[in-house]
Amino acid sequence: MAEVILKEVKKNFGKSTVINDVSIKIKEGDFCVIVGPSGCGKSTLLRIIAGLETPTSGSIIINSKDVTAVDPANRGIGMVFQNYALYPHMTVEDNMSFGLRMNNAPKTTIKKKVEEAAKILQLTELMTRKPASLSGGQRQRVAIGRAIVKGSNVFLFDEPLSNLDAELRVEMRIELTRLHKELGATIIYVTHDQTEAMTMADKIVVLRNGCVEQIGDPLELYSNPDNKFVAGFLGSPSMNFLEAKFDGKDLKVQSLENFKIKKFPSLSKENSKIIIGVRPQDVLLKRSTKGKKIEFVENLGNLSIYHTRLDKNHYLLSESNNKESLLPGEHIQVTLNEKSLYFFDQNSGLRIR
Repeated sequence: MAEVILKEVKKNFGKSTVINDVSIKIKEGDFCVIVGPSGCGKSTLLRIIAGLETPTSGSIIINSKDVTAVDPANRGIGMVFQNYALYPHMTVEDNMSFGLRMNNAPKTTIKKKVEEAAKILQLTELMTRKPASLSGGQRQRVAIGRAIVKGSNVFLFDEPLSNLDAELRVEMRIELTRLHKELGATIIYVTHDQTEAMTMADKIVVLRNGCVEQIGDPLELYSNPDNKFVAGFLGSPSMNFLEAKFDGKDLKVQSLENFKIKKFPSLSKENSKIIIGVRPQDVLLKRSTKGKKIEFVENLGNLSIYHTRLDKNHYLLSESNNKESLLPGEHIQVTLNEKSLYFFDQNSGLRIR
């Protein structure tokens, strides 16, 4: 295990700044997930930690040692790539032992470490097979096994599940979580999938445009986001955002006629236009003879997601456990659970508390 600290890391490609003064502290044994939309710089940040990219400025500290200028092979890091990077002509055993063999480790040491890793990853019966005869999940486990055998202090995962089908992704999420607990290893995991982040992480780093938006444990970020971006990025279905206006006395949601919010933060005329955030489970629908109209329903078995048109450009998502089945085309009355509303500044996107 090892602690990983990033201090004011910056990376420029020409005139473009891809990573902008990122500082993160990852404790020993943490499962840290760096999450964000495509192009936010998360894979570049992982490559900087691995030593595959050199930061423009800032420093990388692993196990209290500054490794910013240290060769990747000497950082004590094992990296698992999206495409697994296995040698197709080698067996599972040879792929897993490759690093140690290149370092001329004793054969008895290699055999012992490979057998231990194979047992942990349930690969013992597959040791003589080659990658072409393995499933995607099995190949992923071989790639992880190679990192374990190497004796890594830190494991880096770059979107490792993106090539797998939905069912296998769920299985591998469970497998990786189990592996983390068994090894007690420090894991830094990059993904654009907020479900992976929420289900596996001890700590989540939300990245946007090369900047850290917020750091915290999954439930903290979900229930207490600092800004509109984090609130909208975490959670499925995502949070609804509605424009509201404060007239000095009342706070009115512009797309929901006759709906006034009674309890809200202290507001001034300077921020009279704000954004209301409400999660789909806190949108309440009731059949009506007039009002808004349901345009689309996602039936998911145990629950349904209703898409209600508010105006020409906006929909409202609501979630129901199917106690009252509503159909497309039905008119409904919309109310919001006022105890669960979030308030954001329209210009900055920052949370108003």
